[in-house]
Amino acid sequence: MNDDGTVNGRIIDSTAAVATLMTGQAPSQSFGMLDTVMVETMAMAMYNAVTRQQNAGMVSSAAVTATCAKMLAVQPPPPPPSPLPPPAPLPVLAPLPGPAANAPPADRVAAAFANAETAINKLKSEASQAETVASTVRDDLSALIDEAQARKAEGSTPTPPSAPSAPPSAPSAPPSPPSSGDGKTIPAAAPEGDAPTPAADPKTQTAPAVGDGTTTPQS
Repeated sequence: MNDDGTVNGRIIDSTAAVATLMTGQAPSQSFGMLDTVMVETMAMAMYNAVTRQQNAGMVSSAAVTATCAKMLAVQPPPPPPSPLPPPAPLPVLAPLPGPAANAPPADRVAAAFANAETAINKLKSEASQAETVASTVRDDLSALIDEAQARKAEGSTPTPPSAPSAPPSAPSAPPSPPSSGDGKTIPAAAPEGDAPTPAADPKTQTAPAVGDGTTTPQS
């Protein structure tokens, strides 16, 4: 029995009401938790299935791409060679017409000489044509040799330009001519360059200048 002086009746009633409420709500809370766990598990399973399907699609696409790349990388076999053209027919050599079977020996000899002259003339014409071709070939070869030598000369190292020459110096004054004992003037040698030639004695004739630029007196 409860002692009214120790515990209040209202507290006891509230505690009993809370216990009764918890006992009544326990099944619903348990089922609610169970439903929540089941929903989360099913959602994770669906997510894993979708992810697995996407990965399988990516793998299949990569496999198809690799197979197509290998198929395109394979070179087709080369086509068979074309058949060789048929050889040209050999030239037909027609024999020269001979004399008649019942011709006299003189006619046969004359026909043989005529055939020989025809063959010789043919050979001479072919020889002249061959000589013309050979001369043309020789001219072409000489032209090629000249062109190669000219190119080789152009490709050689060029000679360096020469140093500029020094400016010409001023002409020096001509020396005074020496005098002899009898009062006559001896003509001196003309200096090299453009210096004027000193006047000579009227009695002395001066010869034209020689190669070294000096004058020779003549009596």
